Amino acid sequence: MLYVANVDGIQSEEIDTILEKTDSVTFNKVKKMFAKMKDSEILKYIEENKQSFVSTEAERTELLNDCREIISSDNQSTVMEEFVIKSIEKVLA
Repeated sequence: MLYVANVDGIQSEEIDTILEKTDSVTFNKVKKMFAKMKDSEILKYIEENKQSFVSTEAERTELLNDCREIISSDNQSTVMEEFVIKSIEKVLA
């Protein structure tokens, strides 16, 4: 979710939405880790660790819906955000 939020710069609405789904410690840990990585490295990390994020189709669907909620939370969905969602869908497949 943080990766999706960061596509167009993290907005306060997006942070609020993420913090409804996770705690601030996890949020800050992931934010710090992703700050050191390129987009391709983040997607590779997600792909290599996808079992940690989703282990069932229902969890996959929920995560993708949460990501869509993030991009709509600031009422501005961009083409790049949609591209990132599609990329995450493929990585989690």
